[in-house]
Amino acid sequence: MKTFGTKKAVNGTNLTMYKGQIFALLGHNGAGKTTTLSMLTGLIEPTEGQAEVFGLNIFKDMAKVRENLGVCPQHDVLFEFLTPTDHLRLFAAFKGTPT
Repeated sequence: MKTFGTKKAVNGTNLTMYKGQIFALLGHNGAGKTTTLSMLTGLIEPTEGQAEVFGLNIFKDMAKVRENLGVCPQHDVLFEFLTPTDHLRLFAAFKGTPT
């Protein structure tokens, strides 16, 4: 859960993602999709709760989580002139994955 002032975001969320499968998180604007992924990837710190990524606790082991997980935003947030393929290659290079 993440608290923004008095508002609780993604309170009671429960999900499971499986290795080797594509995961999509769908919902209306304000549903908590970005907040959820931001907490799982360490972009923002959760207020409370528990979560594991590949068996690693996001509160205690975020450095190790970041070695195994990343997020590529839906918008070309880095460079407007890059194509989606260019962005995927760039993010893969950040993670040390050969392209």
